[in-house]
Amino acid sequence: MTSDNPTHVTDAELHAWVDGQLHPEFVPVVSDWLLQHPDAAARVQAWQAQRLGLQALQRGVLDEPVPLALARATRPRRSRPWLQGLVASLMLGLGFAGGWWLRPVDTPLAGAGEPGFVQEARVAHAVYVPEKRHAVEVGVQEQAHLVQWLSRRLGTPLKAPLLEDQGFGLMGGRLLPGQAGEPRALFMYENPAAGRITLHVSVLPGDAAPAPAAFRFARVGQTETFYWVEGSLGYALSGDLPRERLAQLADAVYRQLQQPGALPG
Repeated sequence: MTSDNPTHVTDAELHAWVDGQLHPEFVPVVSDWLLQHPDAAARVQAWQAQRLGLQALQRGVLDEPVPLALARATRPRRSRPWLQGLVASLMLGLGFAGGWWLRPVDTPLAGAGEPGFVQEARVAHAVYVPEKRHAVEVGVQEQAHLVQWLSRRLGTPLKAPLLEDQGFGLMGGRLLPGQAGEPRALFMYENPAAGRITLHVSVLPGDAAPAPAAFRFARVGQTETFYWVEGSLGYALSGDLPRERLAQLADAVYRQLQQPGALPG
C-alpha cells in the first residue's frame, strides 16, 4: 500500500487501523479505501464492536462511579471553559448570520488535517446510512433510554437534537467503537425526500483535544461533513446534501446543544 495510490489494504493494516497502531501517514489512506469498500468497512466495524464487547465483560466495573478522591486526582485542568464556549458561539453565529460564511475551512481530501473522530464519523456514515432494517441499534421509540445509555457509555451527558422543524426526523442511534476501541455515539435522522444524515459524537482525550471553535467542512465523494469541537466533545454531522443545507442543519444542532436541559433524555 502506498499513500498516493492504494490498490489493496491488507487485514493486518486494517487491524492496525482499528487498534490505533497504523502509521499516521496511512490513516487517511485507509479511511478513503474503506469508503470505497463498504464490505471491508462493515468488517472493520465488526472488529471494533468485538473490542467493545470484550470491554463490556467488565461493564459492571466500568459503569461504577469513580471514587471522589480518584476523580479529583485525575480530573484534567481546563482553562476558562466559559470563554471557549463564548468564542465558539460567536464564531458559529457570525458564520451563519445572513447566510454568509466566516471563511469556513475546506478539507478537500479525507484526512487532510482532520481529527481522527471525523474519519470515524465518515466511515460510520457510509456503513450505516444504506441499511434498511438495521440502520440504528435503538429506535426513536426508546429515545430517553437511547440518550441515557449512550451518555453512560461515553461518560458524559449527551443530547439528541431534534430536527423536525428542518424536515429531518430522528430515527434513533447506536453505540460505536472508535479506532482504538473507545465508545462513540451515532444519531441518525431521515428526510423522505433528502435522505439520511448522521451526528457522530466523540469524547476526546484531555491531552489530545484540539483547540475549540474551529468549524470546518470536509467533502469526500457526495458526502459533506461539518465538524467542530466543544469542550471535550467532537461532533461531526454528515450527509449527502448541498453544503449550504448541511450548514443550516449544523446550525440547528449547535444551537440546541447550547441550551442546557432543553432536550429530552
